[in-house]
Amino acid sequence: MPFEVKNYLHAMTRKLHLESSEKYEILKELEGHVEDKAAELQLKGLDHETAMTRAVEEMGSLNTVARRLHEIHSPGLWRDAMLATIPHFLLAALFALHLWSHYFLVALSLIAIAFVTWRNWRAGSPSKWSYSWMGYSLAAPALSWLLSLITIGYGAWTLITTGQLPFNVVLFFLLIGYVPFSMWIMASVLFKMVKRDWLLASLTALPFPFLTSWILFLNWQGGLWSNHAERMQDTDTDRAFIFVAMAITTAIFLKLGPRLLRIGLLTVSTTILVVITAASLPVSLNVLAVVLMIVASVAFLLCPAMLESTLARRVLRPETLGEVQESWPSDDHYLST
Repeated sequence: MPFEVKNYLHAMTRKLHLESSEKYEILKELEGHVEDKAAELQLKGLDHETAMTRAVEEMGSLNTVARRLHEIHSPGLWRDAMLATIPHFLLAALFALHLWSHYFLVALSLIAIAFVTWRNWRAGSPSKWSYSWMGYSLAAPALSWLLSLITIGYGAWTLITTGQLPFNVVLFFLLIGYVPFSMWIMASVLFKMVKRDWLLASLTALPFPFLTSWILFLNWQGGLWSNHAERMQDTDTDRAFIFVAMAITTAIFLKLGPRLLRIGLLTVSTTILVVITAASLPVSLNVLAVVLMIVASVAFLLCPAMLESTLARRVLRPETLGEVQESWPSDDHYLST
């Protein structure tokens, strides 16, 4: 098969952002179209290699073809959409029933979510519904990482200003070791998701801004174990509504085809939910603070797009193109990627 055809099919695998099985079927179909068109061109007098190259050219722009194929094949099944909402509804129930302060029950829920996620991801081809589950599976290491950083910073500042740590030295060094470990776990999972589709990575990150704001405010009020936790239950109904709204957003996201609509959905829903979150807090926030919260939350959700762009530039940097051409894998490799 000519290099141009291999290049076209390989580039298509990077553009589709679909599951491996779907990519295989689509690429087999594309290869069939190319071969049929090449056969017609050969009847007109072109040699095989030229006919194959011309057939690829007549397929159209790679981006246009990939976008159309993605819109056709991307919308998930209703089964995927419904399964993806379960962890959101579970968190909504914990807040609606005022059970979030029962930490053993919360821990069991997160462990169950993590176990289901692990079972789905261990095969190497995760289902679309599992990305929302992954978000809550990463919540524990992500939020504990954030709290560890805050604790380390507080400890370091106290040590500098008073000459002694406010807590045990062993704990201080354990936290210092835990921060890079938890960061490594999150980064490795994030890279895998972004390689698949940065939008699915953004869907995974959807609950993070709201979980983070709640944990930080609770910590500011005295922490999970303080008496302030009772007063925080006044906002439980609003929190439950936010997680129900995230469940609905997730279901609509998975049923939508065009990527621009998905990006718009995440942006608009995040903006609205940040406003609701700010209004539900028992403190008064000015407009500038709310705007900054919106900008930070939306930027956080869309940062996987920048990571994917960086990874793509590294893969396609000029100094590696010669190596790619010299040791191009077999045709079967592209059809099974």
